[in-house]
This record gives sequence, C-alpha cells and structure tokens, in this order.
Amino acid sequence: MKNVPLTLFPSILRRANRLLAFLSGIALLLMMFLGAIDVVGASILNHPLPGAFEATEALMVTSVFLALGLSQQRRAHISVEVIVGFMPRLAKRIAAIFSSILCALFFGLIAWFGWGIAVKSTLAGEFSSGLINFPIWPAKIALACGASLMAVQCLWDVVVTTLHPDDAKSDQTKLGVE
Repeated sequence: MKNVPLTLFPSILRRANRLLAFLSGIALLLMMFLGAIDVVGASILNHPLPGAFEATEALMVTSVFLALGLSQQRRAHISVEVIVGFMPRLAKRIAAIFSSILCALFFGLIAWFGWGIAVKSTLAGEFSSGLINFPIWPAKIALACGASLMAVQCLWDVVVTTLHPDDAKSDQTKLGVE
C-alpha cells in the first residue's frame, strides 16, 4: 500500500500533462485558422477578421503555458550540457535536483500570482478592448493551470531524481511517467 502514490501519481500526472498539451494543440490550431482567415479576408475581401489579433494573443498564452508540463515530463526543453557532461554521477544528480527545485519555485510563483490574477479577472469578466471585446480571463486561467502543472512536474522530478540513483529519465520510465 505504501507504493500506491509512486504508481498512481505518475499516471495521473502523465494524463494531466497530456490533456493540457492536447488543449494547447487545439489553441494552436485555432490560431492557425484565425490567422489564415484573417489573411485571406484582408487580402482578397479587403476586410480583416475582427478580433483576430486579440484572440491570437489569448490563444498564444494558452498554447505556451498548457504544454509546459508535458515538455518538462519528456525532458524536451532546451538544455546546454557542456559542463554537466564532465561531472560525476552524484554531481549530476545534485545539479538535476537543484535545477528542478529552482524550476518548481519559479513556476510555483508564476502559478501563485497567476491564480490571484485569474480569479480577479474572471470575477470582473475582463475583456480586451478592440473591435470585438474578447474575453481574456480564460487565458489567465490557462496560464495559472499550466504553471501549476509545471511546478508539480518539477517537484515530481525532484522526488524521482532523489529516490533513484539511476538516470532520471530511465527512472521516470520505471515509474510509468515516460
């Protein structure tokens, strides 16, 4: 029974990361369609799509922040490993733990302040002013959700790297995080 969190939590985290990344992909798809319709409308019909700019701004934030957790889980972020390649295994583990803690702290702060702003924005029904008043509170909620999941993923990376002496990537595979 004591291993339940180590087997259940990675599965839940993996599914949450995939769900938010899927929503990020939908936001990218919507941005693509809005951009294409706006360009065609402006070029051929001499009438751009009203609100396309405001919608694209909100969708950009959504697409970036919702995909962060999955990117971290898969170790897909850009990293420079010039010095780390020469470090002994223990130093690599310590560096990975320290890096994950800093990352969790950074995104935890973004999430903390993001949730405060998202709640205020939602309660106020905040809209961006333009030709069409476009709601921006959903993008603020997406930012807070994405930053929160990223912070949780970084904390999980700390747990995995601390509990297992092997490479963190192979440890995550062992624990079902992939």
